[in-house]
Amino acid sequence: MAITDIKSRLFQGSRLCHSSLWRLVGLLLLTTLALSLSGRVLAVEVERVSRDGPDEIRATVSVAAPVTRVLTLLEQPCHLLQWVPKVRSLTVLARPGENLTLVYMATDLGWPMQLRDSVTLFTRSEGPPVTLTMQSRPDSVPAVDGYQRIPFSEGSWTLYAEQADTTRVEYVQRVEPGGQVSQWLSDRVGVTEVAELLQALRDYAAGSRSITCGDDTSDPGLP
Repeated sequence: MAITDIKSRLFQGSRLCHSSLWRLVGLLLLTTLALSLSGRVLAVEVERVSRDGPDEIRATVSVAAPVTRVLTLLEQPCHLLQWVPKVRSLTVLARPGENLTLVYMATDLGWPMQLRDSVTLFTRSEGPPVTLTMQSRPDSVPAVDGYQRIPFSEGSWTLYAEQADTTRVEYVQRVEPGGQVSQWLSDRVGVTEVAELLQALRDYAAGSRSITCGDDTSDPGLP
């Protein structure tokens, strides 16, 4: 057998081993996420819609708070740092327009995911319904050591007033994770992450902590 044939077979075997390892890691991660949600009754409806590139994940939840209150919980860093799961830091970088906010956020999803960060431009539309659209701006801030920058994300928060004290929140996201995490794994994990996100918002809005948060202040700097 030629040396080139041996090298080719070794390379193919290495690729297959690497692919199998990441699929095993993916299954372990999905199992961990499922166990973390066991015993909890979630009030969130979630669906995953196939798209070219990242899949679209849609979710809906009813929040016991008026639209103005929910919008405050979505926009003020003081609140976001309390209720958004797995967030390590959050910084308002700029307000380039009346309804525009550029935000840096660092997250820790736990093993085996690498620490990740994102830079997102939020655009508010007064409506009704009130809408916050999200578009990634990964090149707006230099890379931060130890963090994998999310190269692409987009989505929206849409707030519908169902009653004077109840808001229906509709959430949409598409995320390309970057790094060595495959898109199929990101999309599958994303369903659980989105369910946790909206459930956390619902729980926070109903609790006393959401009333005691101060004025709009952000983390003093990047991690």
